Amino acid sequence: MTYEILESCTGCGMCLSICPVKAVTGGPGRLHVINTDYCIGCGACARVCESSSVINSYGNTIPHQSKKQWLIPHFDKDRCRSCGKCYEMCPAGIITRPSKGNVPSLTNPKLCASCRWCEKVCVFNGITFSPAGESK
Repeated sequence: MTYEILESCTGCGMCLSICPVKAVTGGPGRLHVINTDYCIGCGACARVCESSSVINSYGNTIPHQSKKQWLIPHFDKDRCRSCGKCYEMCPAGIITRPSKGNVPSLTNPKLCASCRWCEKVCVFNGITFSPAGESK
């Protein structure tokens, strides 16, 4: 799913700073644009937009969410086999490479875009998500 920034964009730059693949361009106070060739469909740009100026490919406006509401991964030590697929897939580059017998961790949870790619590539179902503000 790709996203589009509407004319109501204030040019605050929040979407620029959160996009893990740098698909958003634009200057301060100017309309920002999402390059759909680079967009991975994580929706981080939409969730961070305080003016609700981002729509998904269905034309729906995505409401703003505080970072505490964003989902972050949690790694299950009993299911993880330290394969490293989550580490390799993370577009934000914030999952540590697991060593044999150890589970990965997040180097900086605040930079997680909640794309859930790590969860999708985990063949051992060893990754679950919960809001960042909740302890697991």
